[in-house]
Amino acid sequence: MSRPRWALVLGGGAARGAAHLGVLGALTEAALAPDLVVGVSIGAIVGAAYCQSGPAALPRLRTVARTIAPEGRLLLTAARRRALLEEDLGLRGARFESLPLPLRVTATALPTFRRTVFGESPAPPLVDALLASSALPFHAPVRLGGTPYYDGGLAGNLPALVALRTGYRILLSVVLGVVFRREEGWRRFLPWKAIDAAGWAGMRREIRTCRAAGATVLEVYSPVVEAESAFAFECLDKFEEEGYKAASRVVPSLRSVLAAPGPGAA
Repeated sequence: MSRPRWALVLGGGAARGAAHLGVLGALTEAALAPDLVVGVSIGAIVGAAYCQSGPAALPRLRTVARTIAPEGRLLLTAARRRALLEEDLGLRGARFESLPLPLRVTATALPTFRRTVFGESPAPPLVDALLASSALPFHAPVRLGGTPYYDGGLAGNLPALVALRTGYRILLSVVLGVVFRREEGWRRFLPWKAIDAAGWAGMRREIRTCRAAGATVLEVYSPVVEAESAFAFECLDKFEEEGYKAASRVVPSLRSVLAAPGPGAA
């Protein structure tokens, strides 16, 4: 009997996305490979490289992360981001339908601010979809088919429902937090923290909806990662280590779920 299928959901978070490398390292070490990857923003970029090259993508992703670290918050012109994707990550000419492992990425359509999912036919070129998924508000929006798009995190920074609606009932979701760093005490109530509160509420609602529909959602989360700025490019090693540790704690539960009887996908 074949094992159940499962989806890996990679959240957005700029520099915190280095945690995804630790997660993928832990899964590789445990010989656990997803059947679908869903990503938003940096999660979409990491997911695309992984879907094309498997674990062999990890050294390349580390190199790219350290290449852009000095550029930090400027994170980058559209031409620079395209060059990184096409040349440094080797995604030039790649298309969703040619990836060895299925991928879905999300972007936010303007002016409605609704989530758009790329990956099913007809799909734009992979690099164009990644540029749309990771276009931060200080970038120009990316136009695809006449529609402008911004970062997919604006419409939900953990696209678990995309995996559910693709038919998956076992989800491993990597939560990187939202815009600002995690705060304790009175700092949680600063005015701009309302953005984080709304973001967290949206992520929790999405996970609850998946569970209410009968999905098993395992969460990989580290408060140590969220305690740092999403632009803390000086913390890449720390983020990757924390991602590895957080995923390693969840691996036994994932093994148990996959070993249990019952279908993993509709």
